[in-house]
Amino acid sequence: MLTRRSLLCAAALASPAIGTAARAAGPNVTVLAYTGLIPSKFKAQFEAETGIEIRIQPQFSQAPELNLLLSERDRPSADICTVAGSRLHQFHDNAVIAPLDTGRLRHWSRIDPLYRGGGWLRVGGAVMGVPLTVSCERLVTNLDFVKTAAQSWGDLFDTRFRGRTTYVVEDMLTMTMLWQGADASFASYLPTPEKAQAAVNAARDQLIRTKSQVIKYYEDGAELVQMLTGEDAWIAQFYAGAPTKLVLDGLNYAMTVPREGSLGSVYNFGLVKNGPNADAAYRLLDALLADPGIGAAMTRASGYPSCFSGAEAALSDLEKRAFLLSQDDLQRIRIRSFEGQALNSRLIDRAVEEVKAA
Repeated sequence: MLTRRSLLCAAALASPAIGTAARAAGPNVTVLAYTGLIPSKFKAQFEAETGIEIRIQPQFSQAPELNLLLSERDRPSADICTVAGSRLHQFHDNAVIAPLDTGRLRHWSRIDPLYRGGGWLRVGGAVMGVPLTVSCERLVTNLDFVKTAAQSWGDLFDTRFRGRTTYVVEDMLTMTMLWQGADASFASYLPTPEKAQAAVNAARDQLIRTKSQVIKYYEDGAELVQMLTGEDAWIAQFYAGAPTKLVLDGLNYAMTVPREGSLGSVYNFGLVKNGPNADAAYRLLDALLADPGIGAAMTRASGYPSCFSGAEAALSDLEKRAFLLSQDDLQRIRIRSFEGQALNSRLIDRAVEEVKAA
């Protein structure tokens, strides 16, 4: 399954052109990485051409990874870590990642300007990560039963689809806030948390009023795919890439970013502060950017669109339909910021329990 906390996937397929670096004995580079962010063929070629061994320590969620870095802060063993955009400030504030010297990355311009120019990527003007993939909340529609793909979060409340919708309560609460015109990022509510509480209460009450719409609250990507293919659910909210498998299998599903917009996260590679092999880390980061095909390999592996310009050219037409977001979609996505996450968690976690108990 694919969730926002994990990227579970098969090995990626790519044959990147890393360059003509002379093979020489070099240090290891240790990467705390979600599965698929370092494609297997890229890894083999990088090691063969540079003599630098990539040691991957698999990670599946942000909190344990941060705890690991904190436990090793005085003497870190890792050189690169995976950081969601909403967590960059937290990792920075805990002094476990260092600013990037983008001048050492010859291929920095290969990152789409939409991502390398994002304010969430910077702390005090310093760039804090290399953007890799992006994902956001979306709707998936079974077009065998619904003639037109859902275009609004409100479609999940349409009585025509009673008993044929499903969602993750935590995620749908924030998307309902968007539908109601509230600030689902919570950032603007920091000076006035009572306004955040009112917005969450309104979303909570909407989900409670419309519980009969929902056949079941799903827990993970595998369960969602089962509900969709079993024809139990016709329209669903989802975050990660599980439904892309249905499109890749040639089934009649559509995935949309609703007109009210969405929240998204960018997964980045951050430079571990005082990591033992900074030179090797920079060399690896630059090599990842050297060929857009590497971004396509990450997309196949994770189910998430790449942040690398030109990566889509290496995808088939079917893969493009399954994985890519249009420019209109991208303009409707707001990248999650760390600032609002603490308030979000405190209010949303309680509202989730209230919805389920109602």
